[in-house]
Amino acid sequence: MKFCVTGGGTVAPIDDVRRIANFSTGRFAAEISEALLRRGGEVWHLRTPSALAPFGRDACLDLDAEDLAAEFARLTDLRERYRSVRASFHPRTLVEGTVKEYASTLRDILTTFPIDVVFHAAALSDYEPEATEGKLISGAGSMNLRCVPVPKVIRSVKDWAPSTYLVGFKLLSDVSRERLIEVARASNEANRADLTVANDFRTVREGRQTLHLVRPGREVETLTPGPDLAERLVDRVCLWVTKEGVEPQ
Repeated sequence: MKFCVTGGGTVAPIDDVRRIANFSTGRFAAEISEALLRRGGEVWHLRTPSALAPFGRDACLDLDAEDLAAEFARLTDLRERYRSVRASFHPRTLVEGTVKEYASTLRDILTTFPIDVVFHAAALSDYEPEATEGKLISGAGSMNLRCVPVPKVIRSVKDWAPSTYLVGFKLLSDVSRERLIEVARASNEANRADLTVANDFRTVREGRQTLHLVRPGREVETLTPGPDLAERLVDRVCLWVTKEGVEPQ
């Protein structure tokens, strides 16, 4: 099967040198792509410039490692795992990282390749300031920005690829489970998503990320914290895609 995974946070320019960004690192999206590749999938991974890349996120040499032989062995194993799936891995990295560039690149992928499942995990800007050409003067006191809403890219996915299985992600912060699931159900309807993965930034920050899998008309399933969280999410999605009759294109 063919998958598209997106990750990282987009940026909203203020002027030629300043921008508004968010905390997304793209780590979980990278873990999802690695899990899909291990299952034999073909993966297009679209990430923003600052986002961590699959395999590359663990590719740095730990110069403080006491056992350098073990560290080199770890990196050698990582290289071999990458080489074993390289032919099925199609990385796409944005240049500027804006929502406009992201939308254009995602549309190109979805209209060029027969993608079966989209994991729309990137954290896109909801608002953008009216950008100023050049550089705003420093030291001029307070700065007031007028921000305007940015179109929701995920709502166009089904227009570009009507038969794809769409997995959306909804992140809130410090809310009740009931509220999180309520918002995820609304997202399913607004985005025409087959599944919305809901999580609370508080659990991410505390190192106990928990996922609530919300599907239209189905019972909510919760995935508890653990190092194999992305693997378990991929297992559930692939199972549901098969059971619900979504065949590879």
